[in-house]
Amino acid sequence: MNLQNVVRMLVVSLVGLSTFSLALAFPAGNRAQPSSLSDSHQLDGATHLHQYNYVLSNPDSNTAGLDTLVIKLEPGVDVVTDFRSPPGWRAFYSAEQGAVMWAATGYIDADAEEPTGNLPPSDYSVSPGETLSGFSFKSFSPPGAGTAITQSYAPLFTPQSEEDFEAWETTKELSTLPEDNGFKLSTIVPVPDADWTGNRRPAVDGFLVFANVQEKATYSGSVLIVFRLGSAGESVDATTLRVSLNGADVTGMFKLSDQYKGHAAVFAGNSSSVVAGTNVLRTSVEGLVPGTTRRATDTDRVTFDFVP
Repeated sequence: MNLQNVVRMLVVSLVGLSTFSLALAFPAGNRAQPSSLSDSHQLDGATHLHQYNYVLSNPDSNTAGLDTLVIKLEPGVDVVTDFRSPPGWRAFYSAEQGAVMWAATGYIDADAEEPTGNLPPSDYSVSPGETLSGFSFKSFSPPGAGTAITQSYAPLFTPQSEEDFEAWETTKELSTLPEDNGFKLSTIVPVPDADWTGNRRPAVDGFLVFANVQEKATYSGSVLIVFRLGSAGESVDATTLRVSLNGADVTGMFKLSDQYKGHAAVFAGNSSSVVAGTNVLRTSVEGLVPGTTRRATDTDRVTFDFVP
């Protein structure tokens, strides 16, 4: 990975992917070289998280190693977590930018540097003719069509004149941003899903919304249940929340989770609350009907099957 990418990665690791615009100060040459990407998808039986896997291939015709992979995400994708990277690569995620990015940042010789001041390509970049697997993440959102972007290594561009500096700021071919100077590919990505389980009373249905539980769903091994309160900004009284599973009060098992962005609980296969076969989950919570001062109760009933 060259110097501008190293600087970019340091900035990203400190303040997030949304600072990618700063990378315009470290432009590179045209890196829109062809590549290919294969994908696969599995649904985790215990969490109902969708796992997205990618395999990156660099064709023999390319003249440089691939050191960047970006998966673009639409607004509304629900939970992006559990990132996995191949050795020598790092994963970065920004909901604001709508992207998961992997970059080859590793070197066998940590002090590697060329006489020109450039850092050579990462020892872990995908060389021409090679394929690399191990890129993955999980989301509650189901799969759909989307876009990936790859980039190849390029040496540092050094402006020598005012004209060079002007070109530096205005020419996309000199940008290090993948959206400006990468190779776009079609792939499978998580997409927003408006379907969720509720009692279909529009005025109060947003009081409690399930993130990963659907009627007649099947869980295996264990059961992760996640729900959100006040999904559309409704005023909800969390002290009135009641949750029962097969008649047993399990309200206290649900804790706020930063990872899942809601109230979450895991029921193990040996739990007295969850049983093999059909299970019945009931919830209730009070809140204010939007636009009024009237209190109402949102009640939900969901059945799911469990296989120990």
